[in-house]
Amino acid sequence: MKKPNVILVYPDQLRYDGLSCNGNKVVNTTNIDTLAQNGANFNEAYTSYPLCCPFRASIMTGLYPHKNGMYSNHYPLRTDLPHYLPSLMKEEGYKTAWIGKWHLNGGRKFERVPKEYWCGFDELIGYGRGHHYIDSLYYRNEDETPYKSEKYEPTYQTEHLMDFINRSIEEDKPFMGMICYGPPHPPVEMQPEEWKTKFSPDQIELPITIPEDTKDKAKKYIAQYYGMIELIDKEIGRLVNHLKEREVFDDTIFIIVSDHGDMCGEYGMFEKSIFYSSASHVPLIIHYPNGIKKCTEIQQLVDPLIDITPTILDLCGVNVPETMDGYSMKTMLAKGEDPSFRDFVYYQIIPLPTELCDQMDRPDRKPYSERGFRTKDVMYVEKENVPFALFDYTREKLEFMNCVDNYKYYLQVEEASKKLNNIMKQFGDNWQLKREVLPPDFQTQKEAIKDYDNNYSKAVYEKSSI
Repeated sequence: MKKPNVILVYPDQLRYDGLSCNGNKVVNTTNIDTLAQNGANFNEAYTSYPLCCPFRASIMTGLYPHKNGMYSNHYPLRTDLPHYLPSLMKEEGYKTAWIGKWHLNGGRKFERVPKEYWCGFDELIGYGRGHHYIDSLYYRNEDETPYKSEKYEPTYQTEHLMDFINRSIEEDKPFMGMICYGPPHPPVEMQPEEWKTKFSPDQIELPITIPEDTKDKAKKYIAQYYGMIELIDKEIGRLVNHLKEREVFDDTIFIIVSDHGDMCGEYGMFEKSIFYSSASHVPLIIHYPNGIKKCTEIQQLVDPLIDITPTILDLCGVNVPETMDGYSMKTMLAKGEDPSFRDFVYYQIIPLPTELCDQMDRPDRKPYSERGFRTKDVMYVEKENVPFALFDYTREKLEFMNCVDNYKYYLQVEEASKKLNNIMKQFGDNWQLKREVLPPDFQTQKEAIKDYDNNYSKAVYEKSSI
């Protein structure tokens, strides 16, 4: 039996409600919507560690961050773990490639990723880390030459993936291609003018969760954020059309997911790395004509951080290692639900000593441990083993009312604390885990820009084969 191909598209920092198929009334994500309508759209996908590197590391390993060692951003992923998704797929005859920002090898920004950190991918066309979408840099596999393009970063990245698809077809091999588009991760102003100005701040209707002193900033930010989302939708349309032209679309599992959302000004906050739904609720769409019915709406809670990996393996007929923490969503995709699936999503933040926080990027400045869980009815969080937040979703969904100190919720808080303690024991997690030192070769943004300028001055243009 022919093995299905896999394409995973990962726009960085994309909120669940940033798509028109998920209720957005301003953005028009036609191509993504079509995939959702003709496949499965997950309405309750929440990432358990809403931060970039922990999500990436878990996709590669199928393990929670406290097990794979990726406690926060910018640290190198362990290279001694028993299983990595690309390696498992290679063993089954798949040709594999990663396109875009890698962000799993620590080290300096805008540098080539050493092969020992590729997790078994055949090809890696991208760079270590950073968000410089105009006049951007990339590296091809083990070539030390920095390359540049006259095109916008997501545009030429799409063409790199198309080229990989073409070469895989020519070699008559099933393929797994994963692409990380930087947008809509900020800087949101770093995009072509036609997209940057497509939406006016006056078009943006703000939720009541955004305070008065943040509204002007939020409107401007969201308008540009939406431009980036539509731009990415256009690139996804190009990928879909290419798969159809090459007559492999029906045989391809096409996945769209993000690592976390963006607070977009809610409660006066931007970015991620916090338990609110705005930061952890993400889109998850899986399209596979030969395996998933049209218009499949999934209402069960899932955690893409750990559940995507076993799902890809299971859909491709590859044995899922028992050591992996996630659940395969194959039954859910076939039947619309899976009664045996867990009924919660875990939440964790692993801290950095206070004296090091100011040296890290804003989302990484977390001096306190946080653990919690989300069910359909409640979100419960502890900070340093002390009850910190409880949101009762049966009363309100906006997470306005923290009930943790409400005497009416005393018994519910006590029960939630016991449940969290049991979950932590089940997963082998503990409150003592923390990051002790800064990442090796850690760079400030100022230092990284110097590297970028130096590398860009040496970069050469590469002609597209598409």
